[in-house]
Amino acid sequence: MKSRLRKLGALNLAAAALLAAWAAYWQVVRGPDLAHDPRNPRLLLAEERVARGAVLDRRGRPLAVTVWRDGRAQRVYPHGEVFGHPVGYRSLRLGKTGLEAALDAELLGVGEVTPWRELERRLTGRRRGLDVLTTLDAQVQAWAWKALGASAGAVVVLDVRTGGVLASVSRPGFDPNRLEETWAQLQRAPGSPLLDRALLGAYPPGITFRLVVLAAALSRGVVTLDGPAPCASRPEAHKEVRWRQALSVPCDRAFEGLVEQVGAATLREVAEAFGLGTPPPVEPAATAGQLPQPKDLDAARLRRLGTGEGVLASPLQLALVAATLARGGERPRPHFVAALRPVGGQDLERGQVPPPTRILAVQVARGIQAALQEATRSPAGTAGGEFSVAGLADGGPGRPGWFVGFGPRSSPRLAVAVVVEHGDAEAAARAARMLFLRALRVVR
Repeated sequence: MKSRLRKLGALNLAAAALLAAWAAYWQVVRGPDLAHDPRNPRLLLAEERVARGAVLDRRGRPLAVTVWRDGRAQRVYPHGEVFGHPVGYRSLRLGKTGLEAALDAELLGVGEVTPWRELERRLTGRRRGLDVLTTLDAQVQAWAWKALGASAGAVVVLDVRTGGVLASVSRPGFDPNRLEETWAQLQRAPGSPLLDRALLGAYPPGITFRLVVLAAALSRGVVTLDGPAPCASRPEAHKEVRWRQALSVPCDRAFEGLVEQVGAATLREVAEAFGLGTPPPVEPAATAGQLPQPKDLDAARLRRLGTGEGVLASPLQLALVAATLARGGERPRPHFVAALRPVGGQDLERGQVPPPTRILAVQVARGIQAALQEATRSPAGTAGGEFSVAGLADGGPGRPGWFVGFGPRSSPRLAVAVVVEHGDAEAAARAARMLFLRALRVVR
Protein backbone atom coordinates (compact mmCIF):
# COMPACT_ATOMS: atom_id res chain seq x y z
CA MET A 1 0.00 0.00 0.00
CA LYS A 2 2.75 2.45 0.97
CA SER A 3 4.66 1.50 -2.15
CA ARG A 4 1.66 2.36 -4.32
CA LEU A 5 1.21 5.70 -2.56
CA ARG A 6 4.85 6.53 -3.11
CA LYS A 7 4.54 5.69 -6.80
CA LEU A 8 1.37 7.77 -7.09
CA GLY A 9 3.07 10.69 -5.31
CA ALA A 10 6.08 10.45 -7.61
CA LEU A 11 3.77 10.39 -10.63
CA ASN A 12 1.95 13.50 -9.40
CA LEU A 13 5.24 15.30 -8.80
CA ALA A 14 6.44 14.41 -12.28
CA ALA A 15 3.18 15.65 -13.80
CA ALA A 16 3.42 18.88 -11.81
CA ALA A 17 7.03 19.36 -12.94
CA LEU A 18 6.05 18.83 -16.59
CA LEU A 19 3.16 21.26 -16.22
CA ALA A 20 5.46 23.87 -14.64
CA ALA A 21 8.03 23.41 -17.41
CA TRP A 22 5.31 23.71 -20.06
CA ALA A 23 3.95 26.88 -18.46
CA ALA A 24 7.45 28.35 -18.10
CA TYR A 25 8.18 27.64 -21.77
CA TRP A 26 5.09 29.46 -23.01
CA GLN A 27 5.39 32.34 -20.55
CA VAL A 28 9.15 32.91 -20.53
CA VAL A 29 10.49 31.53 -23.82
CA ARG A 30 7.56 32.07 -26.16
CA GLY A 31 5.85 34.83 -24.15
CA PRO A 32 7.42 37.80 -25.96
CA ASP A 33 6.59 36.32 -29.38
CA LEU A 34 2.99 35.65 -28.39
CA ALA A 35 2.61 39.14 -26.93
CA HIS A 36 3.62 40.64 -30.29
CA ASP A 37 1.62 38.22 -32.46
CA PRO A 38 -1.13 40.18 -34.25
CA ARG A 39 -3.49 37.21 -33.65
CA ASN A 40 -3.13 37.63 -29.89
CA PRO A 41 -6.66 38.36 -28.59
CA ARG A 42 -5.18 40.50 -25.80
CA LEU A 43 -4.12 43.01 -28.45
CA LEU A 44 -7.65 43.18 -29.86
CA LEU A 45 -9.16 43.62 -26.40
CA ALA A 46 -6.58 46.24 -25.47
CA GLU A 47 -7.50 48.31 -28.56
CA GLU A 48 -10.87 49.07 -26.93
CA ARG A 49 -9.75 49.95 -23.41
CA VAL A 50 -6.13 51.17 -23.59
CA ALA A 51 -5.00 54.58 -24.77
CA ARG A 52 -2.34 53.80 -27.33
CA GLY A 53 1.11 55.19 -26.49
CA ALA A 54 2.68 57.95 -28.56
CA VAL A 55 5.40 57.53 -31.17
CA LEU A 56 8.06 60.19 -30.63
CA ASP A 57 11.13 61.34 -32.53
CA ARG A 58 14.54 61.21 -30.86
CA ARG A 59 14.00 64.62 -29.24
CA GLY A 60 10.55 63.70 -27.91
CA ARG A 61 8.55 65.44 -30.64
CA PRO A 62 5.25 63.61 -31.40
CA LEU A 63 4.97 61.62 -34.60
CA ALA A 64 1.76 59.74 -33.66
CA VAL A 65 -0.57 60.46 -30.75
CA THR A 66 -3.99 59.40 -29.49
CA VAL A 67 -6.66 62.04 -28.91
CA TRP A 68 -10.18 61.53 -27.53
CA ARG A 69 -13.08 62.84 -29.57
CA ASP A 70 -16.68 62.22 -28.58
CA GLY A 71 -15.53 59.57 -26.14
CA ARG A 72 -13.59 57.63 -28.75
CA ALA A 73 -9.85 57.32 -29.23
CA GLN A 74 -8.51 58.63 -32.53
CA ARG A 75 -4.97 58.33 -33.85
CA VAL A 76 -3.45 61.58 -35.12
CA TYR A 77 -0.25 61.98 -37.15
CA PRO A 78 1.05 65.59 -36.80
CA HIS A 79 3.48 65.37 -39.75
CA GLY A 80 1.08 63.74 -42.20
CA GLU A 81 2.66 62.15 -45.26
CA VAL A 82 6.24 63.05 -44.29
CA PHE A 83 6.29 60.19 -41.75
CA GLY A 84 3.59 58.08 -43.40
CA HIS A 85 5.86 55.13 -44.21
CA PRO A 86 8.21 54.73 -41.23
CA VAL A 87 5.57 55.44 -38.55
CA GLY A 88 2.84 53.75 -40.58
CA TYR A 89 -0.82 53.81 -39.65
CA ARG A 90 -3.29 52.17 -37.28
CA SER A 91 -6.83 51.53 -38.44
CA LEU A 92 -9.40 49.11 -37.01
CA ARG A 93 -10.70 48.62 -40.54
CA LEU A 94 -7.47 48.60 -42.57
CA GLY A 95 -4.98 47.24 -40.04
CA LYS A 96 -1.52 48.54 -39.15
CA THR A 97 1.81 49.13 -40.86
CA GLY A 98 5.22 50.56 -40.03
CA LEU A 99 6.21 51.11 -36.42
CA GLU A 100 2.53 51.12 -35.47
CA ALA A 101 2.41 47.45 -36.42
CA ALA A 102 5.91 46.40 -35.34
CA LEU A 103 5.48 47.91 -31.85
CA ASP A 104 1.79 47.19 -31.40
CA ALA A 105 2.19 45.30 -28.11
CA GLU A 106 4.39 48.01 -26.59
CA LEU A 107 2.10 50.84 -27.68
CA LEU A 108 -0.82 49.01 -26.07
CA GLY A 109 1.16 48.07 -22.96
CA VAL A 110 0.51 44.35 -23.48
CA GLY A 111 3.18 42.08 -22.03
CA GLU A 112 5.23 45.18 -21.56
CA VAL A 113 8.38 44.20 -19.69
CA THR A 114 8.07 42.43 -16.35
CA PRO A 115 5.32 40.96 -14.15
CA TRP A 116 5.99 43.76 -11.64
CA ARG A 117 5.08 46.44 -14.19
CA GLU A 118 1.93 44.52 -15.05
CA LEU A 119 1.05 44.43 -11.33
CA GLU A 120 1.76 48.16 -11.08
CA ARG A 121 -0.58 48.77 -14.02
CA ARG A 122 -3.37 46.82 -12.34
CA LEU A 123 -2.92 48.52 -8.94
CA THR A 124 -2.74 52.07 -10.29
CA GLY A 125 -5.45 51.60 -12.88
CA ARG A 126 -3.22 52.90 -15.65
CA ARG A 127 -4.80 52.23 -19.00
CA ARG A 128 -2.24 53.69 -21.32
CA GLY A 129 0.38 51.98 -23.41
CA LEU A 130 4.05 52.82 -23.52
CA ASP A 131 5.37 55.73 -25.55
CA VAL A 132 8.02 54.75 -28.10
CA LEU A 133 11.06 57.02 -28.37
CA THR A 134 12.44 56.44 -31.87
CA THR A 135 15.80 57.32 -33.44
CA LEU A 136 14.03 59.34 -36.14
CA ASP A 137 14.62 63.09 -36.27
CA ALA A 138 11.66 65.22 -37.38
CA GLN A 139 13.91 67.92 -38.89
CA VAL A 140 16.14 65.53 -40.81
CA GLN A 141 13.09 63.62 -42.06
CA ALA A 142 11.45 66.83 -43.28
CA TRP A 143 14.63 67.91 -45.08
CA ALA A 144 15.01 64.49 -46.70
CA TRP A 145 11.39 64.65 -47.86
CA LYS A 146 11.95 68.09 -49.34
CA ALA A 147 15.29 67.15 -50.92
CA LEU A 148 13.67 64.32 -52.88
CA GLY A 149 11.04 66.71 -54.22
CA ALA A 150 8.28 65.25 -56.34
CA SER A 151 10.51 62.44 -57.63
CA ALA A 152 9.62 58.82 -56.95
CA GLY A 153 12.36 57.33 -54.81
CA ALA A 154 13.66 57.07 -51.27
CA VAL A 155 16.18 58.47 -48.80
CA VAL A 156 17.69 56.78 -45.75
CA VAL A 157 19.92 58.59 -43.26
CA LEU A 158 21.80 56.62 -40.58
CA ASP A 159 23.65 57.89 -37.53
CA VAL A 160 27.12 56.47 -38.22
CA ARG A 161 27.97 56.29 -34.52
CA THR A 162 24.92 54.32 -33.37
CA GLY A 163 23.21 52.81 -36.42
CA GLY A 164 20.01 54.66 -35.52
CA VAL A 165 17.76 55.56 -38.47
CA LEU A 166 17.48 59.36 -38.49
CA ALA A 167 15.33 59.57 -41.60
CA SER A 168 13.48 57.10 -43.81
CA VAL A 169 11.62 58.75 -46.67
CA SER A 170 9.65 57.13 -49.46
CA ARG A 171 7.90 59.04 -52.24
CA PRO A 172 5.17 59.10 -53.38
CA GLY A 173 3.62 58.84 -49.95
CA PHE A 174 0.27 59.01 -48.21
CA ASP A 175 -1.33 60.94 -45.35
CA PRO A 176 -2.27 58.47 -42.58
CA ASN A 177 -4.72 61.06 -41.18
CA ARG A 178 -6.87 60.64 -44.31
CA LEU A 179 -6.16 56.97 -44.94
CA GLU A 180 -9.69 55.57 -44.79
CA GLU A 181 -11.21 58.27 -46.99
CA THR A 182 -8.43 57.99 -49.61
CA TRP A 183 -7.84 54.21 -49.44
CA ALA A 184 -9.50 53.34 -52.76
CA GLN A 185 -7.66 56.16 -54.51
CA LEU A 186 -4.30 55.12 -53.01
CA GLN A 187 -4.78 51.55 -54.21
CA ARG A 188 -5.31 52.72 -57.79
CA ALA A 189 -2.75 55.54 -57.78
CA PRO A 190 0.27 55.27 -60.10
CA GLY A 191 3.63 54.96 -58.39
CA SER A 192 2.42 52.66 -55.56
CA PRO A 193 2.26 55.30 -52.79
CA LEU A 194 1.63 52.61 -50.14
CA LEU A 195 4.99 50.92 -50.88
CA ASP A 196 7.78 51.82 -48.47
CA ARG A 197 10.62 52.17 -50.96
CA ALA A 198 13.20 52.96 -48.29
CA LEU A 199 12.86 49.52 -46.66
CA LEU A 200 11.06 47.38 -49.22
CA GLY A 201 12.23 48.83 -52.53
CA ALA A 202 14.76 46.59 -54.30
CA TYR A 203 16.81 48.40 -56.94
CA PRO A 204 19.85 47.60 -59.09
CA PRO A 205 22.69 49.40 -57.29
CA GLY A 206 24.67 50.21 -60.43
CA ILE A 207 28.27 51.18 -59.88
CA THR A 208 27.68 51.82 -56.16
CA PHE A 209 28.15 48.04 -55.88
CA ARG A 210 31.81 48.68 -56.74
CA LEU A 211 32.30 49.70 -53.12
CA VAL A 212 31.67 46.06 -52.21
CA VAL A 213 33.78 44.73 -55.09
CA LEU A 214 36.74 46.92 -54.14
CA ALA A 215 36.37 45.98 -50.46
CA ALA A 216 36.45 42.28 -51.37
CA ALA A 217 39.52 42.72 -53.58
CA LEU A 218 41.48 44.77 -51.04
CA SER A 219 40.58 42.57 -48.08
CA ARG A 220 41.70 39.42 -49.95
CA GLY A 221 44.90 41.01 -51.25
CA VAL A 222 43.88 40.71 -54.90
CA VAL A 223 44.93 44.32 -55.60
CA THR A 224 46.37 47.30 -53.75
CA LEU A 225 45.16 50.88 -53.92
CA ASP A 226 48.38 51.97 -55.60
CA GLY A 227 48.29 49.16 -58.14
CA PRO A 228 47.31 49.86 -61.78
CA ALA A 229 43.65 49.67 -62.75
CA PRO A 230 43.13 48.72 -66.42
CA CYS A 231 40.29 51.17 -66.99
CA ALA A 232 40.30 51.35 -70.82
CA SER A 233 40.07 48.97 -73.72
CA ARG A 234 43.40 50.24 -75.05
CA PRO A 235 46.42 49.63 -72.79
CA GLU A 236 47.89 53.09 -73.50
CA ALA A 237 44.72 54.89 -72.37
CA HIS A 238 44.18 55.63 -68.66
CA LYS A 239 47.49 53.91 -67.93
CA GLU A 240 48.08 56.38 -65.08
CA VAL A 241 44.91 55.28 -63.20
CA ARG A 242 45.43 53.50 -59.89
CA TRP A 243 42.80 51.60 -57.94
CA ARG A 244 42.45 54.49 -55.49
CA GLN A 245 41.25 56.55 -58.49
CA ALA A 246 39.13 53.86 -60.10
CA LEU A 247 35.88 55.10 -58.56
CA SER A 248 36.53 58.51 -60.15
CA VAL A 249 36.63 57.56 -63.85
CA PRO A 250 34.67 55.33 -66.25
CA CYS A 251 36.15 51.97 -65.34
CA ASP A 252 33.78 49.17 -66.30
CA ARG A 253 36.49 46.99 -67.84
CA ALA A 254 38.69 47.12 -64.74
CA PHE A 255 35.89 46.19 -62.35
CA GLU A 256 34.63 43.40 -64.60
CA GLY A 257 38.11 41.90 -64.51
CA LEU A 258 38.40 42.50 -60.77
CA VAL A 259 35.22 40.51 -60.10
CA GLU A 260 36.75 37.58 -61.99
CA GLN A 261 39.89 37.80 -59.86
CA VAL A 262 37.94 37.97 -56.60
CA GLY A 263 35.59 35.13 -57.51
CA ALA A 264 31.84 34.72 -57.07
CA ALA A 265 31.95 32.95 -53.71
CA THR A 266 34.25 35.50 -52.07
CA LEU A 267 32.28 38.42 -53.48
CA ARG A 268 29.03 37.00 -52.14
CA GLU A 269 30.62 36.43 -48.72
CA VAL A 270 31.78 40.04 -48.47
CA ALA A 271 28.48 41.39 -49.82
CA GLU A 272 26.56 39.44 -47.18
CA ALA A 273 28.91 40.76 -44.51
CA PHE A 274 27.90 44.28 -45.59
CA GLY A 275 24.24 43.28 -45.17
CA LEU A 276 23.29 42.66 -48.80
CA GLY A 277 21.20 39.64 -49.72
CA THR A 278 19.78 39.30 -46.20
CA PRO A 279 16.94 41.24 -44.51
CA PRO A 280 18.27 44.05 -42.30
CA PRO A 281 17.43 43.33 -38.63
CA VAL A 282 15.03 46.24 -38.21
CA GLU A 283 11.43 46.82 -37.27
CA PRO A 284 9.46 47.32 -39.48
CA ALA A 285 10.57 44.45 -41.70
CA ALA A 286 12.79 45.22 -44.70
CA THR A 287 13.60 43.42 -47.94
CA ALA A 288 16.59 41.13 -48.36
CA GLY A 289 17.22 42.36 -51.88
CA GLN A 290 18.99 39.92 -54.18
CA LEU A 291 22.46 38.43 -54.54
CA PRO A 292 23.05 35.83 -57.26
CA GLN A 293 24.25 32.41 -56.16
CA PRO A 294 27.77 31.57 -57.39
CA LYS A 295 26.53 28.36 -59.05
CA ASP A 296 24.13 30.41 -61.20
CA LEU A 297 26.86 32.67 -62.65
CA ASP A 298 28.56 31.93 -65.93
CA ALA A 299 31.64 33.92 -66.94
CA ALA A 300 29.64 36.69 -68.62
CA ARG A 301 27.21 37.17 -65.72
CA LEU A 302 30.07 37.15 -63.24
CA ARG A 303 31.84 39.95 -65.09
CA ARG A 304 28.63 42.03 -65.18
CA LEU A 305 28.59 42.02 -61.37
CA GLY A 306 31.32 44.66 -61.71
CA THR A 307 28.56 47.11 -62.67
CA GLY A 308 26.07 45.74 -60.16
CA GLU A 309 24.03 43.81 -62.72
CA GLY A 310 22.13 40.92 -61.13
CA VAL A 311 22.13 42.55 -57.68
CA LEU A 312 19.15 44.24 -56.01
CA ALA A 313 19.42 46.34 -52.85
CA SER A 314 17.26 48.67 -50.77
CA PRO A 315 18.24 52.23 -49.82
CA LEU A 316 18.53 51.03 -46.21
CA GLN A 317 21.05 48.36 -47.24
CA LEU A 318 23.23 50.79 -49.21
CA ALA A 319 23.10 53.35 -46.40
CA LEU A 320 24.40 50.54 -44.19
CA VAL A 321 27.27 49.95 -46.65
CA ALA A 322 28.17 53.64 -46.39
CA ALA A 323 27.93 53.59 -42.59
CA THR A 324 30.21 50.53 -42.41
CA LEU A 325 32.89 52.24 -44.48
CA ALA A 326 32.48 55.46 -42.49
CA ARG A 327 33.06 53.51 -39.26
CA GLY A 328 36.32 52.11 -40.54
CA GLY A 329 34.98 48.65 -41.39
CA GLU A 330 32.55 48.12 -38.48
CA ARG A 331 28.95 47.38 -39.53
CA PRO A 332 26.50 49.00 -37.08
CA ARG A 333 23.14 47.48 -36.21
CA PRO A 334 20.41 49.63 -37.86
CA HIS A 335 17.43 50.33 -35.61
CA PHE A 336 14.42 52.61 -35.24
CA VAL A 337 13.72 52.34 -31.50
CA ALA A 338 15.77 54.16 -28.84
CA ALA A 339 13.66 53.44 -25.74
CA LEU A 340 10.20 52.75 -24.35
CA ARG A 341 8.75 55.41 -22.06
CA PRO A 342 6.05 54.70 -19.45
CA VAL A 343 3.81 57.56 -18.37
CA GLY A 344 5.64 59.46 -15.65
CA GLY A 345 8.42 56.87 -15.52
CA GLN A 346 11.99 56.41 -16.62
CA ASP A 347 12.86 55.29 -20.12
CA LEU A 348 13.15 51.55 -20.56
CA GLU A 349 15.61 49.99 -22.95
CA ARG A 350 13.91 47.69 -25.44
CA GLY A 351 16.76 45.23 -25.58
CA GLN A 352 20.36 46.29 -25.91
CA VAL A 353 21.41 47.23 -29.43
CA PRO A 354 24.19 44.77 -30.33
CA PRO A 355 27.64 46.29 -30.79
CA PRO A 356 28.92 46.86 -34.33
CA THR A 357 30.44 43.92 -36.18
CA ARG A 358 33.88 44.29 -37.75
CA ILE A 359 33.76 43.03 -41.33
CA LEU A 360 36.80 44.82 -42.82
CA ALA A 361 40.26 45.66 -41.58
CA VAL A 362 40.62 49.33 -40.69
CA GLN A 363 43.23 49.94 -43.40
CA VAL A 364 40.93 48.49 -46.07
CA ALA A 365 38.01 50.69 -45.02
CA ARG A 366 40.26 53.76 -44.82
CA GLY A 367 41.53 53.01 -48.31
CA ILE A 368 37.99 52.93 -49.72
CA GLN A 369 37.22 56.15 -47.85
CA ALA A 370 40.17 57.74 -49.65
CA ALA A 371 38.93 56.40 -53.00
CA LEU A 372 35.47 57.84 -52.31
CA GLN A 373 37.00 61.21 -51.54
CA GLU A 374 38.83 61.07 -54.86
CA ALA A 375 35.53 60.33 -56.58
CA THR A 376 33.87 63.27 -54.85
CA ARG A 377 36.63 65.70 -55.81
CA SER A 378 36.95 64.59 -59.42
CA PRO A 379 34.84 66.01 -62.28
CA ALA A 380 33.23 62.57 -62.63
CA GLY A 381 32.25 62.55 -58.97
CA THR A 382 29.02 64.47 -58.49
CA ALA A 383 28.68 64.46 -54.70
CA GLY A 384 30.00 67.99 -54.18
CA GLY A 385 33.24 68.25 -52.24
CA GLU A 386 32.48 71.71 -50.87
CA PHE A 387 30.10 70.09 -48.41
CA SER A 388 32.79 67.83 -46.90
CA VAL A 389 31.05 64.71 -48.13
CA ALA A 390 32.49 61.49 -49.57
CA GLY A 391 30.26 59.49 -51.84
CA LEU A 392 29.54 57.82 -55.14
CA ALA A 393 26.76 58.70 -57.58
CA ASP A 394 25.39 56.68 -60.49
CA GLY A 395 22.49 56.61 -62.90
CA GLY A 396 21.55 56.63 -66.54
CA PRO A 397 18.88 55.72 -69.08
CA GLY A 398 16.75 52.88 -67.77
CA ARG A 399 18.55 52.89 -64.41
CA PRO A 400 17.71 54.65 -61.14
CA GLY A 401 19.85 57.53 -59.96
CA TRP A 402 21.88 56.78 -56.82
CA PHE A 403 23.99 58.60 -54.29
CA VAL A 404 25.66 56.60 -51.51
CA GLY A 405 28.05 58.28 -49.11
CA PHE A 406 28.84 59.81 -45.74
CA GLY A 407 29.89 63.08 -44.14
CA PRO A 408 31.73 64.95 -42.91
CA ARG A 409 34.77 63.33 -44.52
CA SER A 410 37.14 63.77 -41.60
CA SER A 411 34.80 62.58 -38.83
CA PRO A 412 31.67 60.97 -40.34
CA ARG A 413 28.37 61.40 -38.51
CA LEU A 414 25.84 60.66 -41.23
CA ALA A 415 25.56 57.90 -43.83
CA VAL A 416 23.10 58.53 -46.65
CA ALA A 417 21.57 56.61 -49.53
CA VAL A 418 19.37 58.38 -52.07
CA VAL A 419 17.61 56.67 -54.96
CA VAL A 420 15.64 58.52 -57.66
CA GLU A 421 13.67 56.08 -59.76
CA HIS A 422 13.44 58.10 -62.95
CA GLY A 423 16.40 60.37 -62.36
CA ASP A 424 20.12 60.26 -62.91
CA ALA A 425 23.30 60.54 -60.88
CA GLU A 426 23.07 64.32 -60.73
CA ALA A 427 19.48 64.25 -59.44
CA ALA A 428 20.41 61.88 -56.63
CA ALA A 429 23.60 63.80 -55.78
CA ARG A 430 21.71 67.09 -55.78
CA ALA A 431 19.22 65.72 -53.24
CA ALA A 432 22.11 64.43 -51.10
CA ARG A 433 23.88 67.81 -51.21
CA MET A 434 20.77 69.62 -50.03
CA LEU A 435 20.24 67.12 -47.23
CA PHE A 436 23.83 67.07 -45.98
CA LEU A 437 23.99 70.87 -45.98
CA ARG A 438 21.13 71.03 -43.47
CA ALA A 439 21.39 67.80 -41.51
CA LEU A 440 25.04 68.14 -40.54
CA ARG A 441 24.15 71.34 -38.71
CA VAL A 442 21.75 69.61 -36.31
CA VAL A 443 23.26 66.13 -35.92
CA ARG A 444 26.31 66.68 -33.75
